[in-house]
Amino acid sequence: MTFGQRLRELRKHKGITQRELADRVGIGFTYVSKLETGASPPPREKTILALADVLDGDPDELFGLAKKLPSHLLERMNPELTRAVRSILDGEKPSTDEGAALREQIADRGASAITSTRSDEVLRQSEERFRALVENSVDGIIVMNDDLEVIYENPSSACMLGYEPGELGGRDPLRIVHAEDVSRLALEFTQLMHNPGGTARSAVRVRHRNGTWRIIEAVGVNLLHDPVVNGIVIDFRDITDRGCEEEERLRGVAILATAKRYALTKSEKEVLQLIVEGRSNLQIAERLVTSPSTVKFHVSNILGKLGVTNRIEVVALVLQHQPAA
Repeated sequence: MTFGQRLRELRKHKGITQRELADRVGIGFTYVSKLETGASPPPREKTILALADVLDGDPDELFGLAKKLPSHLLERMNPELTRAVRSILDGEKPSTDEGAALREQIADRGASAITSTRSDEVLRQSEERFRALVENSVDGIIVMNDDLEVIYENPSSACMLGYEPGELGGRDPLRIVHAEDVSRLALEFTQLMHNPGGTARSAVRVRHRNGTWRIIEAVGVNLLHDPVVNGIVIDFRDITDRGCEEEERLRGVAILATAKRYALTKSEKEVLQLIVEGRSNLQIAERLVTSPSTVKFHVSNILGKLGVTNRIEVVALVLQHQPAA
């Protein structure tokens, strides 16, 4: 078990959120998230003691997992013994004499034995590889805990959505999802949480920091059971441009179908397309290099053939012929 995993376990047992823990200890909220995920190394002694106090945890256990020596223990050790302990904390094997001295000191002082096993080292290396992978990914990557709170986001995700690094930490990701997509995405999250190792793919509209809506394609993987990750990993990319191209293609199909059904001429079809794009008569005239009076004539013919009275009804009728995406 890592320091971050034990910290999260104690917090869950205490029944408090990351934000509440941060407030009580007097540290940043995003710092707590990064401690739990291992994105930040264990904190200094003062913070470890404060965390242990708030969470009713064993300080010696936290110091051991943090691979740190508390000052009160250092004061009791001679330099040789201190070096021996530090060598164990750093994963090195002490000499025979140092090992014997350490065992004797532990027996005399009643201190907790701190060891570094091969499995711990493998886990640490796996965590480092995972962190390097996500940190350098061009895709946006966030990790959520089982409360669906964002506990990590890589630099690309912050840049893609316009937020500052760490700003998404602790947020419910559904809060920036379009209202029409929330129910579907919430159901997909719930199903994914109950499927260890499972994956899910979805495309949703997400609000950018500047207020615009972006189309995001995301793939989620449930790695809550994986001690290296201990979360749900969401890999996503912005496909807004691709979505706009598809929408434009579907709109073109609808315009073609409308023109064919109502026997519009080639010129009337061109004017119809620009009406659907929201162009005024003057803009249409400039685009088609013709006179406003000619455009007005074509618009009048279109309204008559379609049996409508205004441009809004023209657009509504065209959209009825648009196939589903």
